[in-house]
Amino acid sequence: MKQHRYRIYGLCLETDYRFRSPMTPAPLEEETELRFSCVLATHGRSLSADDCLYLSPEKNRYGESVVQLYAMSSGYLMRFPRVADFLINPGEITCQLYDLRLDYMVEICLLGHVLSYYLELSGIAAIHAGAVAIDNRAVLFAADRTGGKSTLVASMVEAGFPLLADDIAALEERSGTVACRHGFPQLKLTPEQALRFAGHADGFPLVHPAFSKLSVPAQQVGQVATVALPVARIYLLERRVRDAVVDHEAGVRLAPVAAGEALIQLVRHAFLAEVLDGHGSNNGFYRGDDNGAEVGGLRASRFHRLAKITQNVPVKRLRYSSGYELLPQVHAAILTDLNLPSHAMSAAAMAR
Repeated sequence: MKQHRYRIYGLCLETDYRFRSPMTPAPLEEETELRFSCVLATHGRSLSADDCLYLSPEKNRYGESVVQLYAMSSGYLMRFPRVADFLINPGEITCQLYDLRLDYMVEICLLGHVLSYYLELSGIAAIHAGAVAIDNRAVLFAADRTGGKSTLVASMVEAGFPLLADDIAALEERSGTVACRHGFPQLKLTPEQALRFAGHADGFPLVHPAFSKLSVPAQQVGQVATVALPVARIYLLERRVRDAVVDHEAGVRLAPVAAGEALIQLVRHAFLAEVLDGHGSNNGFYRGDDNGAEVGGLRASRFHRLAKITQNVPVKRLRYSSGYELLPQVHAAILTDLNLPSHAMSAAAMAR
């Protein structure tokens, strides 16, 4: 079977599985760091409740937690009941799919929960945030589900700033420098957003059959960054509904976030915050050399890792009013905060 090689979250991934989502090809000379395979299984393996680390509060129609995590003798197992099991070991992820009709769920699970968990096990913080490249630096945007992250990220990409990550920003701290690894070249947009930023909403597949967001190749909107970049800022988005804004609150406002509050916010915006809290004292794959950061298991090391990120990257609140026509003002405020001239925006657009 043909092998495909992709570059995702800083890893060279080799697989015989063909993704529907747009992916970045890996150079032929690059060494494989992670192998993924998918096999059909008649049923899930029997698991002990004693090995269970996490059961999501969200249940399916059978009353089963829709995401489950178990400790195994050689690694971990993430179960999506009646869909698939993902066996997660250093350098290898194997999907055991229960039903071929649910094949579309493989990459939904893999590119979300499973790879985010693998990153955390490997010493990389997976933050629920979008990221773009500005002046060869990474700028992150973290928000709650209705906080405007997708709209702002897509507008930045359209304005000429390459996409680094759409939904999961992979952050790595080494010797006081924090880098954001690039994800994969997809923007998850509503039909309205796709029409606004890609020019049309026809022909893009749904990210998930139960939701309205579309999988839009980022190149349909702008450019894509394919290398890790040092992080310049992390912005916590607070988008206000314009009808509820009084005159003196209009416009764009930036405010620094104190280190303690910044750490709380990064912990809250971890892509798998609840899963990782349930991981307890179990260790990850990464052992590191940073004075015992792994003592106390993955949860403790993750907290230590996020604390070092907040010590080395400014975290700010970005408050602005909703509306497509106001987004250029937000772009300009970000450039000013980064000490870049306003013409950097038009120069980035010309580079497309």
